Amino acid sequence: MSPGALALVSVLQYAEGLTDRQAAEQVRARIDWKFLLGLELDDPGFDFSVLSDFRARLIGHGLEEHVLDLVLARCSELGLLRAGGRQRTDSTHVLAAVRTLNRMEFVGETLRAALEALAAAAPAWLSPLVNADWAKRYGARIDSYRFPKGDNVRQEWAEQVGRDGFTILKAVYAPRAPAWLREVPAVRVLRRAWVEQYHRDGEGVRWREGKDLPPGRRRLSSPHDPDARYATKRGSGWCGYKAQTPTTQKVTSSSRSSRV
Repeated sequence: MSPGALALVSVLQYAEGLTDRQAAEQVRARIDWKFLLGLELDDPGFDFSVLSDFRARLIGHGLEEHVLDLVLARCSELGLLRAGGRQRTDSTHVLAAVRTLNRMEFVGETLRAALEALAAAAPAWLSPLVNADWAKRYGARIDSYRFPKGDNVRQEWAEQVGRDGFTILKAVYAPRAPAWLREVPAVRVLRRAWVEQYHRDGEGVRWREGKDLPPGRRRLSSPHDPDARYATKRGSGWCGYKAQTPTTQKVTSSSRSSRV
C-alpha cells in the first residue's frame, strides 16, 4: 500500500471510529472505500497490522503533520485558502464519555462507586459499616434504580444518601482508620462531592440549594470523570469540557502559521 492510501484509510478510520482490524475489513469489503482508494473490486486489501506500523513510522520520522502541510499548500496554490488574515478562537463543547446525571443520580452513583472501591480494597474494614438496606440502595448502578415518587420522598432519599456518605467519610477519617483509605480516588471524589452537595450541622444533613451550590464550572458532574463539568452555550447543555478551536487560519504555501 502507498503511504497516501494508508493516510486516506487512517482518515476514514477516524471519521467512522473504527479499530485497525475493522478498518482493514472495510478496505476489503466496501465498494465506496475501494473507489476512494482507487482499488479494483477484487483487491484483497492488507493486514490490519500495517496501519499501526504506518503510524509508528510516521511518528518515528517526525512526519505526522507532513500530509496536512502538503494538503494545505496545494489548497493555497488552487486559491481555496487565502494567505494572511487573522486567527480567531471560539469555544466548542466536547462530550465526556460518561452518562449525564441529575443531582440525585450523581450523589447515589458517587457513593456507590466509593463503596465498590472500598469493598475491593478493604472488605473487612467496610463490612461493619453497611447493612442490608445499603445493599438495596447501592447494590446496582443508580441509573437502573427506580426513584421514589413525590418531592418530599425524593428529598428524604437524597438526605439518606447524604447521611450514609458522611458515615463512610467519618469512618475513613477516624484516627484508627488506615491512612491509605483517604487516598483511594473514589473516596476523594466522595469527600469533594459531599462538600459541594450537602450541609451538615446541628440540624442534620441537608441538600444545598440554588445559590448555595458551587457554580457549574467548579462542581463535579460525574464520579467517574472528575474533570468533566456541566456547561451550557447558546441553549445547549452537555457534560464534558470546552475546547478553544481556531475558526480561521493564516496559511502560506510552504507552512502553517497563526497568531491569536
